[in-house]
Amino acid sequence: MFGLFDSPQCRIRDERELRDLHFKYGADAAAILKDRASDSSLSSRDRRHWRRLARKARRQKRTGLDELNSS
Repeated sequence: MFGLFDSPQCRIRDERELRDLHFKYGADAAAILKDRASDSSLSSRDRRHWRRLARKARRQKRTGLDELNSS
C-alpha cells in the first residue's frame, strides 16, 4: 500500500536493488536485510533504507506466494 506513495524513480531503484540482493544472496536476502536494518553501527538513515527494502522484500515474497497458490 505504501508503495503507492513512492516516486517512480525510487520504486525502480528499490526494485533493482532488491533484484541484485536476491541474485547475490538468494533466499538469505531477507535475513540479511533484516540484519542490516537492526545494525546499530549504521546510521539511522541507512537503517531506515534497509528496513524499507526488507518490508518490500517481504511484500514481494508474500504476493509471489499468493500468485503461486492461486494458479
